[in-house]
Amino acid sequence: MVEKKYAGFSEEHLRRIALKKVQFRMSIKIHTGIFIVVNTLMLILNLFFSPTTLWVIFPFFGWLIGLAEHIATYFVYARGIYPGAKRGVLFHSVAYISVILYLFIINILVTPDFYWVIFPTLFWGTGLIIHLIAYLLYRRPSIDSEGILKSKTDRAVEKELEKMKKKMNK
Repeated sequence: MVEKKYAGFSEEHLRRIALKKVQFRMSIKIHTGIFIVVNTLMLILNLFFSPTTLWVIFPFFGWLIGLAEHIATYFVYARGIYPGAKRGVLFHSVAYISVILYLFIINILVTPDFYWVIFPTLFWGTGLIIHLIAYLLYRRPSIDSEGILKSKTDRAVEKELEKMKKKMNK
């Protein structure tokens, strides 16, 4: 019996990918549900026992960062397994936005007269921009002269491999 292929994938391989997507979605639904229930209970406890201090926002936003990364992981997988460099840019961007938002809230609540949050925002943001530029220059795929989608790094590896093969044949 000949196994049917779909864009180079076997039926069994596609089934495993579908299972993983379903498991990811279920995991996000469970995580989100627990996040809502627990944070609602913590808010009630906060308002009941210490209504003058809104301490609940700290665990809320900390947990929200984890949930954002969890959702980003699902989208990376659901859209196809991207190259590591592209995943790195995506995850760093989500972490940057989440953590800077969290730090901004802490800054406003704890020391509203001094905006220290600008320092991690600028320094980490500079690193993120450098990461993005490096990805765009070296890892982002483009169509080569033969019509094949390859990154600059992939093309350089192929070129180096050809040099090595020529050297070995001498």
